[in-house]
Amino acid sequence: MLRFRWFLPLLTFFLVLSSLPSLAAPQPKNSPVSYKRVVINGVRAYVVTVDLNCRRISLVPQSSNGHYKSFRRFIRESQPVAAINGTFFDPATATIICNLMSGGKLLSEGRVGHSLRIDSQNRAQLVSTAGTPGRSLMKLSDWAFGMSSGPTLLRGGNYTLTPWREGFRDPGLFGMAPRSAIGITKYNKLVLVSVRKPVRLQRLAWMMKSLGAKDALNLDGGSSTALYYKGYFVARPRRMLTNIVAVYLRPVDTAAPVVSQPPTAPVYDNAAALPVALVPSPAEAPLDPDYAAPLPGEPAPEPTPVPY
Repeated sequence: MLRFRWFLPLLTFFLVLSSLPSLAAPQPKNSPVSYKRVVINGVRAYVVTVDLNCRRISLVPQSSNGHYKSFRRFIRESQPVAAINGTFFDPATATIICNLMSGGKLLSEGRVGHSLRIDSQNRAQLVSTAGTPGRSLMKLSDWAFGMSSGPTLLRGGNYTLTPWREGFRDPGLFGMAPRSAIGITKYNKLVLVSVRKPVRLQRLAWMMKSLGAKDALNLDGGSSTALYYKGYFVARPRRMLTNIVAVYLRPVDTAAPVVSQPPTAPVYDNAAALPVALVPSPAEAPLDPDYAAPLPGEPAPEPTPVPY
């Protein structure tokens, strides 16, 4: 009789529990956009993987060329699935100083670094464009997405760090700093990587190869290092930004979103014919008010949900 009295409440509990929605349901294993944290030789990397073989995926550069935005505002306005900070800009004028393309349109122009190109079939490749302004690129209409940055970290699975050949002059680029990078795997996947611990470019290249990238570009890291994934601000930049790379998972049979042509023209250094921000400059981008720095001696916080 005692056993029976315990059995009825226990049965009722399991029946109620089975009727509730599963709060800990596992994420789909074949999701085309996924996130993970990995430790590579003692350095933690935050990695978003984007499977370009899924035709619903699109990459769109979100640009505010000529003025600054906080990373949170970029995310709130563009509503991507994931995003990473983009390419270089002149901190004095907030002008993007590298080639940036979307849907066959040239959004900004520069002459430094090589370019990540994605065509209308979602095929990604690294294209040699150093020294070539965007208007001179052949068949620009075939560029569904394009962004030049650098220095190039990997090319065809081999390490390659020749920043001077790509037009980079600022020695501050080569020291220890938090980093962002984007890479292409041999399976046509992108890896968007944020490293919050200061590292050198050589270490970043080694980490990108360890993550399976065959081609990889350094992005505008340092105080611009930013990464977002599905409601989580994984890395928040110290300073305001002018562009991000946004990842979208489109509904079936919808066109890729395209940003409009910015009104301002690129700014170049007349003496060296190079964008002005790639030589040392005392100017700095304004601080991002959303950034919360850890206390002295306190480790950087782990990713936490931040409401829009």
